[in-house]
Amino acid sequence: MITLKDYQERVLESLGDFFRCTAQTKTPEVAFREVTRRFGEAAPYFPVSAAGLGPDMPYVCLRVPTGGGKTLLACYAAGLAQRQFMRAERAVVLWLVPSNTILDQTADALRDPRHPYRRALELACGAVEVMTIDEALRLSRATIDGQTVVIVSTIQSFRVEDTTGRRVYDQNGAFSEHVLNVPPDRLADLFPGADGKPKPSLVNALRLRRPIVIVDEAHNARTDLSFATLGNVLPSCIVEFTATPAREKTPSNVLHRVSAAELKTAQMVKLPLRVVTRHPSQRDQLLAEAITLRADLERLAVLEGQQTAEYIRPILLIQAERVDACEPLRDRLVREFGLSKDEVKISVGRLDELKGVRDIASTKCPVRVIITVEKLREGWDCPFAYVLCSLKETWSATAIEQIVGRILRLPNAQAKQHPDLNCAYAFSVSDSITAVLAELREALEHNGFTKAEAERIILSVPQGTLPLGVQPQTVTVGPAEIDPTVVQVQEPALGGKVRIDAASGAITIVVPLDREDLEKVQSCVTTPDAKARLAEAAEMVRQAEQAFGGSGKPRKPSPYEQQLDFLVPLLCFAENGMLYEFESTFLLDHPWKLSEKDASLPAAYNPLARPYGKVGVIDVGQKGDVQTTLLGDTGDADFVGTLHQQMFHFSGQDDWSVERLVAWLDREIDHHDIPVGESAEFLRKVIRGLTAKYEIADIGTLALDRFRLRDEIAARIQDHREGERKASFQMLLHSDSPLTVTEERTINFKTMGYEPSRVYEGGFQFQKHYFGPKPGELTEKTAEGRITEEFQCAQFLDGLPQVRFWVRNLARKSTSFRLQTSKDWFYPDFLCQLTDGRTLAVEYKGKHLFDGVDAEDKRAVGEIWASRSGGRCLFVMPTAGDFSTIRKMLDA
Repeated sequence: MITLKDYQERVLESLGDFFRCTAQTKTPEVAFREVTRRFGEAAPYFPVSAAGLGPDMPYVCLRVPTGGGKTLLACYAAGLAQRQFMRAERAVVLWLVPSNTILDQTADALRDPRHPYRRALELACGAVEVMTIDEALRLSRATIDGQTVVIVSTIQSFRVEDTTGRRVYDQNGAFSEHVLNVPPDRLADLFPGADGKPKPSLVNALRLRRPIVIVDEAHNARTDLSFATLGNVLPSCIVEFTATPAREKTPSNVLHRVSAAELKTAQMVKLPLRVVTRHPSQRDQLLAEAITLRADLERLAVLEGQQTAEYIRPILLIQAERVDACEPLRDRLVREFGLSKDEVKISVGRLDELKGVRDIASTKCPVRVIITVEKLREGWDCPFAYVLCSLKETWSATAIEQIVGRILRLPNAQAKQHPDLNCAYAFSVSDSITAVLAELREALEHNGFTKAEAERIILSVPQGTLPLGVQPQTVTVGPAEIDPTVVQVQEPALGGKVRIDAASGAITIVVPLDREDLEKVQSCVTTPDAKARLAEAAEMVRQAEQAFGGSGKPRKPSPYEQQLDFLVPLLCFAENGMLYEFESTFLLDHPWKLSEKDASLPAAYNPLARPYGKVGVIDVGQKGDVQTTLLGDTGDADFVGTLHQQMFHFSGQDDWSVERLVAWLDREIDHHDIPVGESAEFLRKVIRGLTAKYEIADIGTLALDRFRLRDEIAARIQDHREGERKASFQMLLHSDSPLTVTEERTINFKTMGYEPSRVYEGGFQFQKHYFGPKPGELTEKTAEGRITEEFQCAQFLDGLPQVRFWVRNLARKSTSFRLQTSKDWFYPDFLCQLTDGRTLAVEYKGKHLFDGVDAEDKRAVGEIWASRSGGRCLFVMPTAGDFSTIRKMLDA
């Protein structure tokens, strides 16, 4: 089973919260704004307008760059839609992919019981049957009633002009049983046949079941025609997965964005991308360098394997000039570079030798070089691809986008001990490095990286050198080549721009230097060779700065680049001479019994009244059969309510007992902090109360409403849990509680890493932000053009003389500073290292939120953190654009 990365957990948390909120509020726009507000300003929601796709149908997009694991996330997303939104035991999932090649690849993976995707799908959805669209044309009623059915298809297969599409809509006797005994309120949803009755067809079977639609690589399906096509199956919801969401005519509702920083921190991708260019007259030399680099990387991979037992065989992708040049190029590689023919494969339209490669990651596979022209076989994905060498002078946007994406994935999603195995490499024939870098940046943007990210992860390498090390550049000189006395004078004078270790001889250039600074660092060494190597390293740093999108001019290094410590003490719980970070388990460390709590549910919940748009009577007959009668339309039918009513019909007619229902609810409700015996007794009390209050004789009536009942009980348990936590939290605020702050338990941003989902894109140049002038997840202006108060707070902190440096603390990230409230983790907006060594935490609150319960909890824990620190920590919560409270605290 693949363990989800932190950022993947965050993606699924956002999607799950969106579905739960939509199911409760019946309004996806409210849910969307609520979830996106966590990452800054609430984003606008764009309802879909097409036949079959009502404005209240949930439609969201998850932006995940190439290499981020979209397919794995989609497996879990299907389960979240099924259980949290549709409130169903089983569902139909229509999984749309961009091509037949990817269709076969996806279907094979989802079918394979040993594949992590299949195991994730079963974990999320329960029993699953996976089939292609051709197989779905023979779908039986028993199959669709017995488990979740996943149909993998292309969107073209649902267009009437397509051959398969016509069969999807045509009358098909295999679907006669699907349209028998259709509930009266569903007849209008089905396409009629010649006799006026529902036509037995696959499309009608899908319309009845209201499929969950998963769209892979959604940017390929963003047209009015595609939306109209999706409307033909009456989906319950649409979830897009793409690296490049649509922004123009039909903008995607991006619920969650994954950044390059998050992927790199999670060890999913090879970054940075190092670039070497040669003039067209040096094409042969460029090819030789690429082949040599691949061989060097394989030697490093062998050493890596000896240390970690991980097998890696770096692969070189060569983009030939023309299709007819591929065979001669392979002959040349065999003849001049000592490669065997088995080690070189050609992948072009007429000759795709990769089809014969069963497992390219096998230790028995000899492939080390792949020659292509425009693009590799669609769906081909091999993390062993490390080096791209283009022998073409001009790249088409499609070609470079395709091929660059192939070299980004990191083998086994795990950082290697040797840093050179964590990078990707691109060699290009061109007389303009600027043009090549621009093309590569554009290609990375098409693979899901923002413009700012694309600029920051490409490093140019000067001609004549082929360094494999990572930035910043380090030059190591011998003991006789360095003058320790001069080092003692010059290193402080360089102001952190250069780090010098006289004992080891390591001289690290951090940022671009001016002539005076270069002379200072060169004066620390005694030989012409050492001085030349330092000049070369300084030039490489300057060019790297330009590749980052900067000017390459000398600048002051950020505190992080200087590797300055940024220590923030944690709020800890002292117990038996040990210190533990204060977290939620300590709030429920005292015994409490859920079974003794009030088990009544809110008066608004009535299991006999289905408060949905289309009103009907649903009952269970003496034989356990579900009986439905349509009473009429209230005129205010809502999409979500009607969907739940429709799913209710398919919820099953099994015999239910109280204990079976208790077991189901116990399994469905998260209560890891409550013993099973306690939860089971509470659930029995709930059921007994409902059956008595509403005079329910058959427990099957409650069982049919079990998903709504689950949500009501879960909310009631959470109320009791929060009450206990609140009481415990208040006790811990007393002066004699075991909460403490000590220098023994701290976090250090120098070693924690920084993984924002987006970076600041405004024009203001922050001078003191710890990680440089681009703070993460800071919004300068709202969608209406209004300057945000959080941005104004950041500006204020940046200008305070008492602030040495500060950081924008990222919410919901494991690398951030956090405090435990009675309900959840609290991540203060800003953390400052003051010039006197103290730490200041700042949580900005809008005026409308300042007096809320949430703000009260945050103030309480922030103040206890400060009070237990012995004066080393300060906490302040400014509001309404008034930052004078910060100044007063610092001046006190």
